[in-house]
Amino acid sequence: MNEAEFCAHLQTVCATAIEDYRTRFPAQPPLSQRLPHDTDSALASTADIETCFSALVEFYDSLLGVDSTPYRDQWRDHLVYDFSLRERLTLLGSDLPASLTLFIIAGRYAAHTGYIGISGGRLPIARAGEMLASELCHAYQHRFDSPTWHHPYLQEGFELAASIRALTYLADELDDEMLAHRACRQRTRALLQGTIAHGIRNGGITAATVRNLGVTDRELSELRAALPVRLLGTIWPRYHWGSTAFLPEYDLFGSLLLVSEALDVPDTYLRAFWGKHPWDELIAELRSTRPGWLWQQYHTSGE
Repeated sequence: MNEAEFCAHLQTVCATAIEDYRTRFPAQPPLSQRLPHDTDSALASTADIETCFSALVEFYDSLLGVDSTPYRDQWRDHLVYDFSLRERLTLLGSDLPASLTLFIIAGRYAAHTGYIGISGGRLPIARAGEMLASELCHAYQHRFDSPTWHHPYLQEGFELAASIRALTYLADELDDEMLAHRACRQRTRALLQGTIAHGIRNGGITAATVRNLGVTDRELSELRAALPVRLLGTIWPRYHWGSTAFLPEYDLFGSLLLVSEALDVPDTYLRAFWGKHPWDELIAELRSTRPGWLWQQYHTSGE
């Protein structure tokens, strides 16, 4: 499949996802906005985190064709959730110098120590499950030496797509509608942002094209004003849409895998995890874009 064919499929899958999302969740905020903090849901306890962890390791083992048994006890012991300031300082000290690249533990898998950071405080169950699914995926990439671990764009893109699958599974297991909504919204936003990123990468994308996906004028305006800008957003390379510059590291590979799944490419995630996905030319193009040194260091420190 060449780039033009892929982009056509991406736009079709994206438009379908947007339509399905609006039908299923009609009263939710525009896709251009982050979900507001959920103040009505119960906060996840450590027991809830343990339940989510047990479900997710079974899911990821099946999805990726691995046996994580040798690592599970360590992962479980290294889950970081609802911890005190003293515990935070201890963890930061244990992860030096790698921790200096981030300054926080929460929302990060620390390869040097094996800590899986979820949150320093307590979160609603849906948000906590989302964070755990993401960072646990990075632990799998690292421990099983996936080729996706060694390039930041592939590392983050794989985590984005695979954790959406994991979150969907977790929502079914727990019969949790808020988890289901987060998974559906994440998938839709990833496809939308991926369509924009791939379009810019391949000569540009017009506002009319984005509108044709089912994006409203309000969403279009907000997207152009606030595309996803990462922590190190000044590091080369950046993509430009109008006056907005952004790093597409999550969106390029993540949306590619979501389209691959939608087109029923067999074992999409297992093959991508082991570097054997059949869309090798498209993936090689993404891999050939080498991030700046600091961005590379941020993602691969502690290997």
